[in-house]
Amino acid sequence: MSSSGRALIIEDRVVVPDTAFDHTGYRAWVTSDAYPERVRTTYVRGEVRVEMSPESIEAHNKVKAALTAALVSFVHQHDLGEVYLDGALVTNEDAGLSCEPDLTFVSWAAFDEGRVRLVPRAGDGADYIEILGSPDLVVEIVSDSSVKKDTRLLREAYCLAGVREYWLIDARGNDIRFEILSKVGDLFASSGDPFAPQESGVLGGRWSLTRTRNRAGRFTYNLEQTL
Repeated sequence: MSSSGRALIIEDRVVVPDTAFDHTGYRAWVTSDAYPERVRTTYVRGEVRVEMSPESIEAHNKVKAALTAALVSFVHQHDLGEVYLDGALVTNEDAGLSCEPDLTFVSWAAFDEGRVRLVPRAGDGADYIEILGSPDLVVEIVSDSSVKKDTRLLREAYCLAGVREYWLIDARGNDIRFEILSKVGDLFASSGDPFAPQESGVLGGRWSLTRTRNRAGRFTYNLEQTL
């Protein structure tokens, strides 16, 4: 990795323009046609982090699929708001944060109260390019390349951004580490043992994330709520 006064070059393939180290410039770049495909970047208080490694299938991609299926179904069934999948840009200007969480939930109340608004795509008032404000809940699944980002940088930034609940999951070990962190004052507080069911104040009830071996010997994940 090398840097200059004009740009940061990652593996000779991705160029981050110098304007992207300013939050306004980053948002302009990441929503422009110049933004490269198949690259994940995060802006946290002047720092731009770039990830290019493919997702782990067993410890990341399949976890995300299970959470997405369960939470989309739950939110729609109870008409709680909207769920956005990875790839949706979330920005909080006060926290100096722009990123693409593995999953984002915004309640109808957050829209009604103005805590969150959607930014229209340029030239298309019927579509949107950015979630601006303080989502109710975000999910991050830890990978080898994202440990510091997920457990330290984003934990601090999401709290500063007023996110009510941060679901942090690490399925890389022998046991799944699943934490529901709730905003209490200026800090996120854990709901208990990360290897036990977790309490959610946003969605209600206790939630457990488990996995079993399927017929091919690979993992099948299951997220479920227990009242």
